[in-house]
Amino acid sequence: MTGLADCNNFFVSCERSLDPSLEGIPVVVLSNNDGCAIARSNEAKRLGIKMGQPAFELRSLIASGKLTALSGNHLLYRDISLKVHSIFRRFVPAAIDYSVDESFLDFSGIPDDVLPSIAEGIRRTCLEELRIPVTIGIAATKTLAKICTHSCKHRGEGVGVLTDRKEIESELNGLAINELWGIGRRLTRRLTSEGVYSIGDFYRRPLIWVRSTLGVNGERSWRELHGESCIELNHVDRAIQNSVSESRTFPFDTDSYDYIRARIAIYTADCARKLRAMNGLTRQLTVYLASNRFHTENGYYAPSAGMRFERPTSDTTLLVSTAIECLRGIITPGLGYKRAGVILSDIIPAGPVTPSLFDELPDPADIRRAGTDRKRAEALDKAIDRINRDIGAPRLRLASQLTPGHPGHNDGYSSSFQAPSRR
Repeated sequence: MTGLADCNNFFVSCERSLDPSLEGIPVVVLSNNDGCAIARSNEAKRLGIKMGQPAFELRSLIASGKLTALSGNHLLYRDISLKVHSIFRRFVPAAIDYSVDESFLDFSGIPDDVLPSIAEGIRRTCLEELRIPVTIGIAATKTLAKICTHSCKHRGEGVGVLTDRKEIESELNGLAINELWGIGRRLTRRLTSEGVYSIGDFYRRPLIWVRSTLGVNGERSWRELHGESCIELNHVDRAIQNSVSESRTFPFDTDSYDYIRARIAIYTADCARKLRAMNGLTRQLTVYLASNRFHTENGYYAPSAGMRFERPTSDTTLLVSTAIECLRGIITPGLGYKRAGVILSDIIPAGPVTPSLFDELPDPADIRRAGTDRKRAEALDKAIDRINRDIGAPRLRLASQLTPGHPGHNDGYSSSFQAPSRR
């Protein structure tokens, strides 16, 4: 049996774990630059607020006090996510972290009759230790577990176990085909044109039709619905990613070098923190810019530049200074930019690094001095990460990350809405 543990309204729940006064009132968390709603409390959903709804459409509700809007605090969300996933692993033989707020739980070797009590234990621990509500659906496959979790949330139940074939068919008949994991808008249009409107309709189609219509991925979904586990997600759980990146769309077109430099420094520092969290080192840094696609009087342009490190690193100071150097080579004065981003790639696990055959061998004294400098830089980065994690926001940062004043914009870390103060 496989379980899917899904944190309810995760970003909102994280905010409520710090500020209990947000309990029971409509709350939304806004995207970067406060552009749109990316998380909604149940109370906000009842107000009719849609996922992705633009923030300007919510201003009257916010101004009247009927809705509380918060800027996203992704450093806090990641920290709580790691703690939640750690709790999951206390209760099950193995877990695969599917997303920041979802994890597939492996219940291999555990008798079916004790699964509900284990799931309730997970929910209770998450509430008691972190004040994060979790819903858990358990079934024979990952696809059925996702369906079970979805149904439990819809009914307001915390735990569900889906094993009875008639119950499974009843659940599938009540779900539109676009609710099936892996079916997007394009496939939804294709399937509805073939008379497949619900997941139950898809479930009852012959395998040979599914294979010819949707190929191997569709066949896997069909087999999972019939109780045959065939979707592997081990790649999601790997400790080291191939790359990490951070990018944002600016709230305005800007040609201010100081403003863009500060944003690049912020994004690079965020990437460096993610890199250290996975205990990795990067060999390659890339910086890119992009103009506004909808302001075409000067044409669309998206320059980029990269730098390769002879010695892999996760040092924030080195990475930020390198990113700024790359930025200087691609930014053009007088041209407005709408987006910027940083990518750290060619990531390897931290540890001893074998030099290239053609690397110059430095003087032993230089090696000792460089080793001391690296240890100091690592200690500084760890201290900053720990302080910011304890605060719950990136308050301690490099001077190059400070955004200069810009008309109509704040420092980039606080909301343009009046949000409740954080502890």
